[in-house]
Amino acid sequence: MALSVYKSISEQDLIQKINNRECFIATIEGGAFTLKIEKYLPAMSAAIHNGGKLREELTENCLLDQSQRYYEEDPHTGSFIAEQAITLIANDSRYEYDLNRKTDECVYETAWGVDVWKTPLSLKVIEKSKAKHAQFYRIVGAIVEALQADFGQCIVYDNHSYNYKRHERQDLPVLNLGTTSVKSEKWRPVIDRWLANLQAMQVDGIEVTAAENDIFFGKGYLAAFCHGNYDNVLVLATEAKKVFMNELTGEADPIVLPSLQKAYNASIAKHTYYYLNEFLK
Repeated sequence: MALSVYKSISEQDLIQKINNRECFIATIEGGAFTLKIEKYLPAMSAAIHNGGKLREELTENCLLDQSQRYYEEDPHTGSFIAEQAITLIANDSRYEYDLNRKTDECVYETAWGVDVWKTPLSLKVIEKSKAKHAQFYRIVGAIVEALQADFGQCIVYDNHSYNYKRHERQDLPVLNLGTTSVKSEKWRPVIDRWLANLQAMQVDGIEVTAAENDIFFGKGYLAAFCHGNYDNVLVLATEAKKVFMNELTGEADPIVLPSLQKAYNASIAKHTYYYLNEFLK
């Protein structure tokens, strides 16, 4: 059965559909993010840095061109989760507002040591960006609360990518799982199984390595928001090394990328099956 598709939907209507347990694909008014719900399972997959869209008033004032912004964004991460039942994919650039920072700190003046704006942003412009950030997290809350109501708990696959050529270390993991914000040891079997799935991933053109809290520690705001507000939610903050593309030019690797997309989606599906059929029972 084909899902209903909403190319532009209000926040109120989107939350109502979640509360009614409807299945759909919907893009929020203004295009900031797209939510797909094919089936209500206690597992959501997110790619909060996938997007590169910047609203016009900011584009005109930005010192960085699209290719420079692309370097710090997480392209293709939406495709790593595309086959999952519930996906939340950001379309806006993290240079407009960074969803992995809290609302009060989500708008950059400088980023990674580089000035972002030609002239300082007005309070009105900043507040518009912060409002979009806050709206995103109201939707996250609506989804998580629905899944908790139905299943008692849920997991969130929080998917990112990272640049590695600027690091001196040559042994950085292809996949890094950050877990330092996880509050309860009850989740350890789920964490261990996800790490094992990552370590077992087979990808054409590369040897996959995976580690826990090696280069990133799961301290982003999506994890903090969920772990701070809900006792029965586990966020699996996972970073993929940009071996699937040339991080400097932005060119996708024609061998590694499609293989990683397939393997990553399969790994999430396999882990979700374990979570549903072994951990929850």
